[in-house]
Amino acid sequence: MSGVFISYRREDSSGYAGRLFDILSAHFGREKIYMDLDMIKGGDNFENVIEEKTSQCDVLLAVIGEKWLTCTGENGSRRLDMADDFVRLEIAKALERGVRVIPVLVGGATMPRPDDLPDDLRPLSVHQAMDLRDAHFHADAEQLMDELNKTVPGITSRLLKPQSSRLALAVFSVLAVAVIVGGILVFRHMKPAAHPNPDSAAHQPSAPADGAVPSAQDVHPVATDKSQSPATGPADVNGKWKATVKYDWPGAIYDERFNFEVTGSELSGTASLLGADHGIFDGKIEGNQIRFMTKSLTTLDDKTYQDQHYYKGTVEGDTIRFSMLTDSSVESHVPVLFTAKR
Repeated sequence: MSGVFISYRREDSSGYAGRLFDILSAHFGREKIYMDLDMIKGGDNFENVIEEKTSQCDVLLAVIGEKWLTCTGENGSRRLDMADDFVRLEIAKALERGVRVIPVLVGGATMPRPDDLPDDLRPLSVHQAMDLRDAHFHADAEQLMDELNKTVPGITSRLLKPQSSRLALAVFSVLAVAVIVGGILVFRHMKPAAHPNPDSAAHQPSAPADGAVPSAQDVHPVATDKSQSPATGPADVNGKWKATVKYDWPGAIYDERFNFEVTGSELSGTASLLGADHGIFDGKIEGNQIRFMTKSLTTLDDKTYQDQHYYKGTVEGDTIRFSMLTDSSVESHVPVLFTAKR
């Protein structure tokens, strides 16, 4: 079975590795991505698990941060120099088996030199690295996924079947036509059989004694709904907001940020998705209702697709209750609910 093994040091790059795990799991399926937090159980022999998982994977991602080389153990010795260091074991096993190893540089780290590495890891220094930059994390992750699609045999993204989408659209269209036709038939059935003659004197408005011609409002007065409250201006959402968002795949929880700029009823600014900022399109705010759209890219089989993310929110003081729905041509999503705060 094709799979991806993520190797990292917790004290060096756990945040980056966890974020990468979430993105790859959402793209390829959680069952194809291996990381120690999920695969090591109580009582397991660590070396045996590493041996098993590296034998099942076609690629190992060696996540390297600024402290990857220099982390030390309890005795003060460098971890990489210890024969039982799990990161050393993971990468050495992969290199020994001929597994494709991709160094992934995070937090501004650079590739280690051969002299910095123990003998069994020195081949790592000549492997082409890829960067995951903080400011471009999602875009860099998309490039990494593109590389995995090209080089890992048998690994594919989770897809919606196009036939199912077309069938759903066809069924919806048939139902819509049926509703319209049914409405027309009901309307015709309810019309009276006899139509009054508009020229009949009985249906002509009588003129007042002074000869003044009645206005349209005098003949057919318009009822006024006094139950509605007067219109109010848009809510004040200018500035920075933040929210913790749990997306619709396992383990994907991110602290997102929103920076809104309002001009009249027009809304602009940025909104982050999976930690990466995206520009706001078609933003509107009417009363306490806010809506906008952002766009992101998904790469699949050497092709890039654009996803659209539709946000709707209700402003309540210093909170906004949001619903976000992703329109994607390659994945199925359900609405995501969350609350943003100033």
